[in-house]
Amino acid sequence: MVLANVTLTDKNVLEINCGRGAGAAWCVHTHASHSYIGINPSQDVINLCQRLYSTIPRLSFVAADATKHLPFENESIGIILCIEATHTFDEPIAITQFANEVVRVLRPNGYLLWCDFCYMNGSGTSVYDLIANDELIIEEKINITKNVLHALDIQNKSRTDFIQHYIQPEEQEYFRLFAGLPGTQVYEDMSQGRSQYWRVVFQKKTTTNMPVI
Repeated sequence: MVLANVTLTDKNVLEINCGRGAGAAWCVHTHASHSYIGINPSQDVINLCQRLYSTIPRLSFVAADATKHLPFENESIGIILCIEATHTFDEPIAITQFANEVVRVLRPNGYLLWCDFCYMNGSGTSVYDLIANDELIIEEKINITKNVLHALDIQNKSRTDFIQHYIQPEEQEYFRLFAGLPGTQVYEDMSQGRSQYWRVVFQKKTTTNMPVI
């Protein structure tokens, strides 16, 4: 769903906070991107991604903090994927810097494909924080909270079984929260309407004033 109607085929794609790289590998295999780069601020995570997926053509991983600087040339990326990353950007200045870097590296008419949850009390990242620089426009904005809750309900048993069998007892609660299982704060916030999960397609305007790097 996050891909909406935007094709990744033959595009230069950048994924923000790529985790362990499984999603990146799937995208390259499924969508035949021209190139696909996953970034993460942790060098250890990037080392793991490189070990796991070093044999996949057109796929690479780079250690980088998206709230500070994206180590890519101006207008060199066609599509940026940002899935459940911005809610971890605690400071408003981090969101501003991220949005500015997105605009800098995206090609004219390039896309930022974004999925994350937003808190109704105004804390954390808002969809509109990402267009504050007036250089990205919202092409599509869909509330998919019900879909996400339904998926978490379906996956609850299998994820719970995995955590109980393979995760150390002292770490199980953290993994339950990370997985968004029913009963956790993440799940209950969405269920009780304190947060909403959004899928948004942003597009870069054709003409922008590019900063010098």
